[in-house]
Amino acid sequence: MKGLILKDIYNLKKQYRILLLMIAFYAVYSLFTEDAGFVTGILSMMMVMLTISSFAYDERSKWEKYALTMPVSRTDLVLSKYLLGFLLAVAAFIFNLIFLLVAPTEQKPEALPVAAAICGISLFFLFVMLPVLFKFGVEKGRMLMLLIFFVPTGAIVLLSKTELPSISEQFMRLLPWLCIVFLIIIAFVSVQISLSVYRKKEM
Repeated sequence: MKGLILKDIYNLKKQYRILLLMIAFYAVYSLFTEDAGFVTGILSMMMVMLTISSFAYDERSKWEKYALTMPVSRTDLVLSKYLLGFLLAVAAFIFNLIFLLVAPTEQKPEALPVAAAICGISLFFLFVMLPVLFKFGVEKGRMLMLLIFFVPTGAIVLLSKTELPSISEQFMRLLPWLCIVFLIIIAFVSVQISLSVYRKKEM
């Protein structure tokens, strides 16, 4: 498992310079606009895109066919992608938390919940997309991935313009825990679907 993750990290090294330049640009932009939440959201989505890029590298090099000739199971290949995505999301969370605490903005008191919420959203997108990637691959699943990105975003925009009933303080206290439970359930279901799909997939 460790070797599979290191393989993906080495492959993604080609994008590190571009990633660092983009992070620096958006960080400076966020400081000038005094909106630290901008760079945190961008970075988390970048981490999701890096996980998708790892699939593209594997497809291009026919890695899966080669990997299955070695003592590596299909379960290992699936779980390594989930672990890679999780590690990248945690890395983004740590950066976001530090940036929110250091940046001269009004968001410092809410740094931890904001960073955690953004991390949770990125993991949600990741868990929804991974079964699609295992089923169709990057090229064939491109349109479905666009829907996964834009449908929830559109729903959030519509809800923001709708007058919603007031939410009780007690519910707001429970909301973080409910979100964690929801995310764990989504992760479990996603892994099971990906394993089922990948075990039946012809190489």
